[in-house]
Amino acid sequence: MSLFDTKEFIVNQKLLTVRNTYVIKNRQGHQLGLIKKEFVSLGPHFWFEDNLGNHLGEICGKIMTIHNEYDIKNKSGQTIARIKKKIMKLLGSEWWMEDAFGKKIARIKGNVVHHTYEMIAPDKTPIAKVHLKWATIREEYCIEIAKPDFDPLLVLGYAAAMDTVEHQNK
Repeated sequence: MSLFDTKEFIVNQKLLTVRNTYVIKNRQGHQLGLIKKEFVSLGPHFWFEDNLGNHLGEICGKIMTIHNEYDIKNKSGQTIARIKKKIMKLLGSEWWMEDAFGKKIARIKGNVVHHTYEMIAPDKTPIAKVHLKWATIREEYCIEIAKPDFDPLLVLGYAAAMDTVEHQNK
């Protein structure tokens, strides 16, 4: 099974690793791939790998921006989306996602109490839900993609960026 063939994922941080590494599994617990963080880089930089070590895409954080901003790139290195975090939000968090041409393709709203992040299309239809599990030794996210034609790379990229920004003091 390919990493992006499913619409439900469990993503958790590996314990005792030198760099930030996330394991991507399906609902049955079978490992599908990894998200690895670069040791040293200007701004956060992650890449996706399948179980054979093939490069599947990247997440590149910008360092000279007013708000947190990340580019999601496909395996060819082309930017396919950009995610940005709203600067001020009293409760929860809010992000938005644009395609490579700057057109808004999703809004993501986070609920602080429930640790749930909902990705919603401009027409208000649900795209995906990212839920942080409570009371675990390591960060663990359950991801469900509701919109069948939405690229899982974008949802997984958002989850890694959000974890980096909102849980960096863990």
